[in-house]
Amino acid sequence: MTEHTADTVDMTWALNELARERGIVNVLLFTSDGLLLAASDGLSREDAERACAAFSGMKALNQDLSGFCGQADGDGDGRLTWRHIVSDMKDHTVLVFAAGRRTGVGVSVRGDSMSQEVAVAITATMKMIRGLRPVLEARERPAPAGTS
Repeated sequence: MTEHTADTVDMTWALNELARERGIVNVLLFTSDGLLLAASDGLSREDAERACAAFSGMKALNQDLSGFCGQADGDGDGRLTWRHIVSDMKDHTVLVFAAGRRTGVGVSVRGDSMSQEVAVAITATMKMIRGLRPVLEARERPAPAGTS
């Protein structure tokens, strides 16, 4: 039986559906190590890949805050379990969510973090993730040859 995961199924349709929500500019699906899996229409591959790398770094930084939060051990490896990040900029907000095992979803929204558009984007993104969670996972990739 074939395992359907985000690295074997094109999820662009789901990202495009989410991108139709009021205020959402772009949506992408990425692996924890920063690889692009899918992006909403209208986002160049170059911009999508750059964003995926940035989101992966944001996720890693977020997970390293366990000590700052007074947690000696979060999910068994000394880190807190990552759920989402909100990056509030003037006139735009970037949302980054844990989507499934080894994946995340990034959403850019017109409006600051307190706007109605961002509230709608958060709700719609969480609904999409909840409904598609098994397919939003990515298989573990083998280590490159010659590394251990």
